[in-house]
Amino acid sequence: MIVRFSLETARRNFTPVDNRFILDYLPHASELCIRVYLYGLMLCYAGAGAESSLADALGLSEAAVTEAYVYWQAQGLVRIRGEAPLIVEYLDMEPSEASGVVPGKYANLVSALGSLIAPRQFDFRELKHVYDWIEVYGLDEEAVLELVSHSMDQKGRRVSVNYIDAVARSWSEAGIVTRDAARAHLARYELKKHGASEILRQWNKLRKPTKAETALYEKWTADWGFSQEAILAALPKLAVSGTPNFVYLDELLDGLRKEGQTSRPKIELADAKSAEEQAFARLVFERAGKLEPATRTQRAQISMYLKDYAMPRELLLFGAEQCRGANEPFGMMKKLWNEWHDAGITTIEGARAKMETHAKRGAPRANQPHLAQHDLTDEQLEHLLVDLDRDIE
Repeated sequence: MIVRFSLETARRNFTPVDNRFILDYLPHASELCIRVYLYGLMLCYAGAGAESSLADALGLSEAAVTEAYVYWQAQGLVRIRGEAPLIVEYLDMEPSEASGVVPGKYANLVSALGSLIAPRQFDFRELKHVYDWIEVYGLDEEAVLELVSHSMDQKGRRVSVNYIDAVARSWSEAGIVTRDAARAHLARYELKKHGASEILRQWNKLRKPTKAETALYEKWTADWGFSQEAILAALPKLAVSGTPNFVYLDELLDGLRKEGQTSRPKIELADAKSAEEQAFARLVFERAGKLEPATRTQRAQISMYLKDYAMPRELLLFGAEQCRGANEPFGMMKKLWNEWHDAGITTIEGARAKMETHAKRGAPRANQPHLAQHDLTDEQLEHLLVDLDRDIE
C-alpha cells in the first residue's frame, strides 16, 4: 500500500527553505539546478507522490535533472542512492563526515567533468573515485581532467571508472600529478602510439597496435634510439618475408642497431615537434571553449595555418576566442583564419578592423567568409584530408 499527499494538498502547505541555502548556495547555482532542488525539496516535505515525474513537472529532460542532482551532491546537499530509477536523498545543510559527500569542495571540478563526459554523468559511487584521485593519488584537479579525457580517448565515453582509476594509480606512481606533467606524458605516448600505427598502415593493416607492438616500438625509439624515419626506411627489407610483422622487424632493427644505424637525434626532434603542436592545439581549443582534445587531423590543420600560412600564434588564438560558444567552433575559426589569410591580415588590430567593417555592412562576422582558391602543396592537402587512422586517437 502507498499512502501520499496529492499535489493539490501540497499547494496549500509550505516548504521551509534554510536561509543558509539562500545565502551560501543559491547565488552560485544555475537556475536549472535551483528549480530542481526546490521542487524536489517540496516533494520531500509534502510527501507528495507526483503523478508525473519531476522532469516532466519542470519541463526538463531526465539527463538534465540527473546533472542538477550531481551538482547538488558535489555541494553536499543531496546523496544519489540509485540511477535507474533516479533515487535522491536530501541531506542536512551541515552533513557529517560520515555522509561520504565532500560538500562544495570540488564543485568546479565536478561541473567541468560533467561538461567533459556529457551526456553521461558520474554517480555518487564514481565521484568517490574522483575524490581519491586527488586526495589519495595526489593528482591536481587539472590533471584529473587530462586523465579522464585521455581515458575516454582510449576506451570511449562509457569508459569504466575502474579503468580510469588504474590509469590514475600508474600516473601517481610515475609522478604525473600536474596538468603540465600529464600533457608531456600524453605527448610522448601519442608519438609512440602513432609510430606503431604508421607501421601497420604501411603494411595495409587497418587496426590498432597491440600493447606488445606498442611496447616494441617504444623499445626501438626510447631504448635503441631509432628515429621513425629510420624504422620506416627499414620496412621494405621485410618484403621477402611475405608476412611482415613486429617480431621480424624487431630482429631486423636489432641488426641495424648493432651497426649504429639508428639516427637518435631525429626521434628527439620528432618528439619535441609533436609535443609543441599538441600543446598549441590544446590552447586553441581552450580559447574556443572546447573541452575535448584536438584530433590529430585538427592538430595538423592548426599547424598548417601556423607554419605553412605563417599566421601569428596570437592571431590564431584571437580567432579561436571569437568562436567561443558556437555549435561548431573549429569550423568557424577556420573560416575566420582563411578570411584573414586571404586579406593579408597578420595582426589582431587588423582582424578587429575587418570584423568591424563586416558588422557595419551587416555581414555575419564569421558565418560567410570569402573563401578564395589556394594553391596548396601535396603536404598541405594531406593535412586537410580526413585521417583514416582517426579512431586510434
